[in-house]
Amino acid sequence: MEEFSGARGNWHKGVFFTEGAVQAHSVPNGRILVQISRQNSNLTEVKNEMSHQAAARGANVIQNFEYGQKAHKWWELVFSFKWDTEGWHGAGDAVTIK
Repeated sequence: MEEFSGARGNWHKGVFFTEGAVQAHSVPNGRILVQISRQNSNLTEVKNEMSHQAAARGANVIQNFEYGQKAHKWWELVFSFKWDTEGWHGAGDAVTIK
């Protein structure tokens, strides 16, 4: 765990992830939402996609980071031909600290 701008978290591909909020003045770049429908996925894949989206917006921090696994709804399994019963998700607020 590292500290950056008054928040504890870690770096992944040039983006700082924290479950809290940074203390420095930051410029908001919108909310990032990621869903990976494969059960055998992992947190690294979620962070890879979130880092890519944050960098595309010019952000270097994702604050209020939330992640986890959740089960697909029964109708998703039937109508979308999903083979796994669970998927990974991640969400957070992209911000830029200069």
